Amino acid sequence: MKNYPVITRLLCVALVVSVMFPVGRMLFPMIDHEIGTGPFGALEAVVSTTLGFGIYAMLFG
Repeated sequence: MKNYPVITRLLCVALVVSVMFPVGRMLFPMIDHEIGTGPFGALEAVVSTTLGFGIYAMLFG
């Protein structure tokens, strides 16, 4: 996978998204009154991407 770093990064992001989306759906009813409905999807996407790229950096330097 060293020849295709973009694919590896996308796989790391997909791994985080596969966990983050179900967890986000469980947590959203508890925090929706704090942040509102609009920005939660954007917040979820930013956190997922950041964690995915962080995992890539830890694994592949």
